[in-house]
Amino acid sequence: MSTYNLSSLWDKFLTFSTTVIDIVVIWMIILAALRIVRGKSSTMQIFKGIIFVIIVDVLAKVMNLKTLQFLTNMFINWGFLAVIIIFQPEIRTILERLGKSSFFSRMSSLSGNEKEKLVDNIVTAVRLLSADQTGALISIEKSHPLDDFIATGTRLNSDVTAELLTSIFVTSTPLHDGAVIIQGDKIACASAYFPPTTADIPSRYGSRHRAAIGISEITDAITIVVSEETGNVSIAEGGKLTAVNEQQLRKYLTHIIIGQTEEMVKITMTKRSLKQMYMNFKQRWMIHQLLMKRQSLKQVRLLQKKLFQLNKMVHPQIVNMH
Repeated sequence: MSTYNLSSLWDKFLTFSTTVIDIVVIWMIILAALRIVRGKSSTMQIFKGIIFVIIVDVLAKVMNLKTLQFLTNMFINWGFLAVIIIFQPEIRTILERLGKSSFFSRMSSLSGNEKEKLVDNIVTAVRLLSADQTGALISIEKSHPLDDFIATGTRLNSDVTAELLTSIFVTSTPLHDGAVIIQGDKIACASAYFPPTTADIPSRYGSRHRAAIGISEITDAITIVVSEETGNVSIAEGGKLTAVNEQQLRKYLTHIIIGQTEEMVKITMTKRSLKQMYMNFKQRWMIHQLLMKRQSLKQVRLLQKKLFQLNKMVHPQIVNMH
């Protein structure tokens, strides 16, 4: 008897699990369909028409309207082929994304120190480019490979450094016109071409901003834009452009590249500030000791110069104060 009860419970559990999985899969398909039609008015009208036919079919069955039920059944039976033809461009885009996506990106293979170094170099380069009002377009590859776009530029395969990034976008260099693509901790290429967006965006945005939005619409890459006219920094992701300052850029890249939550980012920045406070205290204590021992003034000035350079590296705004 107990064996029968266990077998019955197991069968009920399997039935329930199958039902839940079925509902989840259908819900995911519905969400994917909504994402396809979102933002496209013509596609949205077709999608509404399909839903209308399904509702009419249900009502025809409930009210036992034979002729109407025959017509809706015929439409639904042949409608699957019609949907494939109508939504062919959108379905092709989804299949291409699924085929190109990889579970493990190049970024995930980096160590924690390598990721922190990558964030530091990108943020430093963007800060310098913004200060000089040098236009820049930097795209960071995530799960969708950017090999097709790398082929349009000049391959470099160089380590990511702030010095190299800033030198690439100097207007006198032949590689400044185009995008830099970063794969892992390497600069894969420079002067790459991105298809510009066809969306209606404000006229204050130039060709770099259009290209950044364009690549974010067809891949999951993170693209950083520095305006040549104003020096403002923006991030393009998922077809949207967001203006950021240096601190916001560091927090965002730390979250995306290192994978830290907002709380962890705050803790990391607090630790960095505490470390800087300790280094400042140590330097000041050494200066105090030298003064107490009446050492040469030259040594004191040398330590003061080192202290200023250290502060300038961590707090760039100190340059404007001196």
